[in-house]
Amino acid sequence: MFSIFPKDDHSQTLRMQRFLMAFGSYIGSIVLIVFFYFQGVTRAPLSVVVIGLSGAIVSNILIYAIIRTGLNKRFKDPSLTLLQMVIATFWTMVLVYYADSLRSLVVILYMVVFVFGLFRLKVRQYLFLSAFAVVNYASVIFLLYKIRPESINKKTDVLTILVLAVALPWFSMIGGYITNLRSRISNALSTIERLTNNIQDVIFVTDMNLKYNYINPSVKILRGYEPEEVLKQELSDSFAPSSLDLAMKTIYEVVESGKSGHKAFKSQALQLEIGRKDGTTVWTETNISLVIDKNNQPVGILGVIRDITERRQMEEKINYMATHDTLTGLPNRLMVSQLLNHAIQAARRNQRQFAVLFIDLDRFKIVNDTMGHEAGDQLLKEIATRFKQLLRTMDIVGRLGGDEFIILIEEVKDSSQVAIIAQKILSSIIKPLVLLGEECHVTASIGISIYPIDGKDEQTLMKNADMAMYFAKEEGKNNYQFYSKNIQAQTFERLSMETHLRRALERNELYLDYQAKLDYKTGLITGVEALLRWKNQYLGAVTPTQFIPVAEEIGIIIPIGRWVMKTACAQNVTWQRQGLPPVCMAINLSLSQLKDDNLIEDIKIALNDSGMEPNLLELEITESMVMYDSAHMIAVLTKFKEIGVRIAIDNFGTGYTSLTQIKRFPIDTLKMDRSFIRNIGHNSEDKAIIASIINMGKHLSLTIVAEGVETHEQDDFLRKSSCDEVQGFYFSKPITPDQFADLLRKNNSSS
Repeated sequence: MFSIFPKDDHSQTLRMQRFLMAFGSYIGSIVLIVFFYFQGVTRAPLSVVVIGLSGAIVSNILIYAIIRTGLNKRFKDPSLTLLQMVIATFWTMVLVYYADSLRSLVVILYMVVFVFGLFRLKVRQYLFLSAFAVVNYASVIFLLYKIRPESINKKTDVLTILVLAVALPWFSMIGGYITNLRSRISNALSTIERLTNNIQDVIFVTDMNLKYNYINPSVKILRGYEPEEVLKQELSDSFAPSSLDLAMKTIYEVVESGKSGHKAFKSQALQLEIGRKDGTTVWTETNISLVIDKNNQPVGILGVIRDITERRQMEEKINYMATHDTLTGLPNRLMVSQLLNHAIQAARRNQRQFAVLFIDLDRFKIVNDTMGHEAGDQLLKEIATRFKQLLRTMDIVGRLGGDEFIILIEEVKDSSQVAIIAQKILSSIIKPLVLLGEECHVTASIGISIYPIDGKDEQTLMKNADMAMYFAKEEGKNNYQFYSKNIQAQTFERLSMETHLRRALERNELYLDYQAKLDYKTGLITGVEALLRWKNQYLGAVTPTQFIPVAEEIGIIIPIGRWVMKTACAQNVTWQRQGLPPVCMAINLSLSQLKDDNLIEDIKIALNDSGMEPNLLELEITESMVMYDSAHMIAVLTKFKEIGVRIAIDNFGTGYTSLTQIKRFPIDTLKMDRSFIRNIGHNSEDKAIIASIINMGKHLSLTIVAEGVETHEQDDFLRKSSCDEVQGFYFSKPITPDQFADLLRKNNSSS
């Protein structure tokens, strides 16, 4: 269906509207000319009037057709303003020819028409139009002067020509300036409009009464509303109920800060939930700030809303993954710690009790070993589901790792209430379950501690519940035990140490300290001993004399020793790469390691992986180990020497091994037992033993090391006795890798 204006073309519609306004002025002029004709004001014959009016109408119809068909877009001036002005000028000059006494009135009317181009034409176009008008007017006056001289007034018409020659160029300059100014303003506004219309963020402006003045089209994407719909709403309608109070409180604070002149709340950024037209919500980052006028007075509110739903979902997902066990979906160790501390604060504030249940599955390892990890994972998920179904919504269940679970029972009145829950948990766990098509049964041991009776902080409550759990295992498993200070504390500690030690490697709880060995002759650090350490989050720091025998008994000293070997060798190479001089790395071996058939291969792997030279590795074994199946030990030590590593006898002197026996072993170093060093100042017999060991070592070309040197007196005696190297607190305690690097750098450079 035909329409006057082009559809979906805003620019063409504006051009058509301007044309119709100009055409309206033509119609008015035509009516006026007809009126003048019938009043006899003009001498123009009827044929001229008809031709003139027809020409004006036809020319306007042609211009309309050009704009309506879009041909005007091909021109430099798509508005056709100059063309319309030239046509208007031509018909005006025709009127001037026949106007006679009304000639001045027509010129004035033309000036009004000329002003029509002030907002559209450029300077060059104006100058062309001005020249065209002046030349045409002068031509008309000259023609009248020749044909009808009585119809002109020389002075008046010449003055008019001069005025037009001056005024029209002046108008051209003004009009061109206005046109350029309008163009720049239009371009700037167009740029701003394009930016605000195409930016994904929602931008809105309100007055100081929070009534909308503007909102960009992006609101359609964010909220589902058209901008016109939002402009009719209240600002508070944007926010979901969960964020409404915070949003409006902050906005009012910003408004009040502007009204009062304070600047503290001129801009605020919030994460708010925004309501959509379909009833859903999105999370946004909303920035609220004051709009300030040129007088630095607040006149409104500017808001910028950005959709952060995906970012927030990702943050929530990452936070969930960081605080929950990926297998069972239960809170993990980190989250349990936070929840436990929160429970402690709440119980302290409300003077209530709660219980901590430490649960360890009794037969999980058997399931894992016999049926595989897939079955083990299925078992853990099933147990987690049973826990969640059994407990109240207010209670908390989490997985600490492996087959260890933790349950927090809130608002405990007495221990009998906890005992009932613990028994229900045991009954739930022991129910048969099907794993990979096979029915199996597991049991659990539960240790219980009560806040605040058994502890007032997280570590104490967890440790005591852990100890009670090990006592439950000691009592035959598949039972629960409350923590008590009177129940075989040493047994608990031993069992707890044993279980935690089994997982020390996988939990990265083991680490190495390093104690330097000083060469008396050169004053340089020539060696260092790697010393195994263990720190558990429940047991704290456990001494080597406590945990190494346990590791031997439970059969995990070999993997621990393998880890020590790799770590120490890698650390030695790291120091060398830092520009430090190479030192001999001493590592202690246990009897179990010496009896292990894979020990030689483990040593080779550690050396190859680290890149350390074999002669920089010194393996320390005790005197008692040497004497255990000496024939076998000689064969083992000989293989060590074939690799190129050094061998040291540690704690020498306590077994009184004879010189003849020592000669049989391919050793490089003797380390005197610290028990002799300790009594140097009080026992002359110990001095004699030390002297004889040093002399014996010299005869065998062995390096003699005194360990456990702690005083100046001990150090002075050993120097005078020609001891080769010294090790002990007097020179350096066991220290971290970085501290040893600093010590090595400082000592060897100063020496």
